[in-house]
Amino acid sequence: MLKVIRESAGLTQERFAERLGVDTTTVQGWESGRRPLMATSTGTYLGLRQSLLSLGAPPRLLPQLDAALEADRFIGYVLSTKPGESIADDHPLASWVITRPFTDLVAWPFTSTAPSAISGVEKTASRRGPAGAGPSLAADERAHFFDHLKWAAESADVESVKGLLLRRQAHYVAGFDDSGGTADWLERTQRAEERRVGTQTGDWSPTWAVIRSGAHSLARVGDREGLQHFIRTRLADDTCELANLNYWAYWMGEVSEPQVSDMFMVELSPDDWRGTHLGRHLTSKLDAANPFVDVVVHTLWALVMLRPYVLDIQTADRLRERALRLFDGTELSAQSRRELEAVVYAQRMMHRG
Repeated sequence: MLKVIRESAGLTQERFAERLGVDTTTVQGWESGRRPLMATSTGTYLGLRQSLLSLGAPPRLLPQLDAALEADRFIGYVLSTKPGESIADDHPLASWVITRPFTDLVAWPFTSTAPSAISGVEKTASRRGPAGAGPSLAADERAHFFDHLKWAAESADVESVKGLLLRRQAHYVAGFDDSGGTADWLERTQRAEERRVGTQTGDWSPTWAVIRSGAHSLARVGDREGLQHFIRTRLADDTCELANLNYWAYWMGEVSEPQVSDMFMVELSPDDWRGTHLGRHLTSKLDAANPFVDVVVHTLWALVMLRPYVLDIQTADRLRERALRLFDGTELSAQSRRELEAVVYAQRMMHRG
């Protein structure tokens, strides 16, 4: 992330090192991970951020450097654990509800997909020699990382809110593993979770949040039916619908305060967030190739039913264009098709004339 931001400002490693008053090898060490940036003093780090800003780095990227340090710390924590080691009560995934920027950064070394926050960033600095397209880990480190997450999910205390948060988030992050066997593991753990809570579908609980994340993980690996089943059976009342919306609002940054448990999904008032950014994001994800398209449609439908005027005219126009393409295909479930038709109709009524 430091390299992305430096290059966006048109800085070579040599020029940046000169500005900071350090050797070029120091900057190289920070960017390669050989010399962890988090090991620097607070003063050095703040000076580095200020230099990036004064030298032309986009201000919106600087918070991503903070998030990258947090992701780095988490990956380092996991890699430092021993196989089968007891899961500590202060495990990072049991301490707070992770955000989209954090999750994008953690997934980057495993999926090779750059975080959404840096999409479109231009690199104007000249480069010498070959350079990696993003962070990477050795094969044994990758295996250790995902083995730990699976162990954490399986051994978490399902009788406590904190334990269920760990179970949910470890299960979700483990879903970024594309090696053989993980898809089967995701399905087994999801089915076990559903059996554990039984067929009662109308009530929200922290376990509901676990099943929600599990359905999303299954969709990522190709099982869209699991997500459709969740929508049909686990979004059965207003409390669960609002919990889903509150989570999306948090995920998209409309709820700025960090949350320490999944209870915020039912404790947060919808008046605490606007939904404008969420509406634009959901509209942009109306794509047949998106494995989450069904939950995107359903969440957009619930958002528009809650706040009919949440989409401005420009966003509503994009919505109609994307909806027409989806209607021409066969990817949407029958429920999603009905809900998207309702959203398009509602927006036409809101913005007619």
